[in-house]
Amino acid sequence: MATLPDPTPALQGEGRKIYDDIRTRLAAKGVDHLGPYLPLLNHPELAKYIERLGYYYKYEAKLPRDVYQFVVLCMAKRSGVAFIWANHIAAARAAGLPQAIIDAIDKGDTAFPEPFDLVSGIATEAFAYRSIPQDPQDRCIERFGTEGLLEIVTLCGFYTMIAMVNACFDVPLPHQGH
Repeated sequence: MATLPDPTPALQGEGRKIYDDIRTRLAAKGVDHLGPYLPLLNHPELAKYIERLGYYYKYEAKLPRDVYQFVVLCMAKRSGVAFIWANHIAAARAAGLPQAIIDAIDKGDTAFPEPFDLVSGIATEAFAYRSIPQDPQDRCIERFGTEGLLEIVTLCGFYTMIAMVNACFDVPLPHQGH
């Protein structure tokens, strides 16, 4: 296993404050594990900024929650990182993402009903580092606003980074360790 040490017992000063803040913020949302933030806390300042962005996406972003979870589950399937799927499947259901869509993502299907087909197309372009064609870009802006379009694209990048942390440091699945 390519894990990093648990730095939390030795954290002091600003590092301890960052750790406590992350724990408090996550616990307030019912999250009882640190997930990728545990290895990231080996660099507390970096962990602070990554967690704040993740918190924004997960709890404060403009996208409807079912669309957010759709993008995350697509990323989980695309990356093959089990942690992301395990950490988001219940939230996706709670956000109202239909089970049929969850099952389709899990099977690797690519045909989805509106608006998920539009979102899937945007995410596909983002994952391929390609310019988004004008028509789907315009339709996405009409549906979710420019902020929503930017959130879809940057979510793809954010969860790529989180997938890398989870995979590179063998972060245990939620409720299987920290």
